[in-house]
Amino acid sequence: MTSSDLKKEMSVEVTMMTARGTPRLSLLKKAVERDRASPPTSSVTKRRRGSPKEDRAQWNASLEKDLVDLLREHDTPEHKGQNGWSSEAWNTIVKKFHQKNPYARYENKKIQEKEKELKREYKMIKEIRKQSSVSWDDRQCRILADPPLWKDIIISHPKAGKFKTKGFPLFEALGELHDGQTA
Repeated sequence: MTSSDLKKEMSVEVTMMTARGTPRLSLLKKAVERDRASPPTSSVTKRRRGSPKEDRAQWNASLEKDLVDLLREHDTPEHKGQNGWSSEAWNTIVKKFHQKNPYARYENKKIQEKEKELKREYKMIKEIRKQSSVSWDDRQCRILADPPLWKDIIISHPKAGKFKTKGFPLFEALGELHDGQTA
């Protein structure tokens, strides 16, 4: 084996070792690669493309929890009016969200949409929990019901199907935010 072959082999090993990392590191690397690969475009151009995969925010339980924590932190009269958080409050929430999660670069609109989605899910689960023969597992934060009852639940709440096997750990925190404010 020549010295150049040895250098190449060592370079491959070093590259393989540095290519591994945390999910956050992987997302950062992908974002940098994506930014380098594509020329800068205006937001108008991005909207015209219309690719749902490009615009779709990839949320996970940790990001959702961070968002709800920030919403609870800003659940004060100076940050909220009758119709929700003020625009200044949203700007602060989004700024703090990005500081805490620098790899998640969502626009204000995407974060506001996520808040609305979480609120809808909270209201739906709250309604389902009111039904007779439905129970709630506090440890797993999920709805417990027999299969025939789940059929009825899904008929009345089509988006509830995902909660048949999935928990909703943000239920209590969202209850603190929205109880008394939901119709």
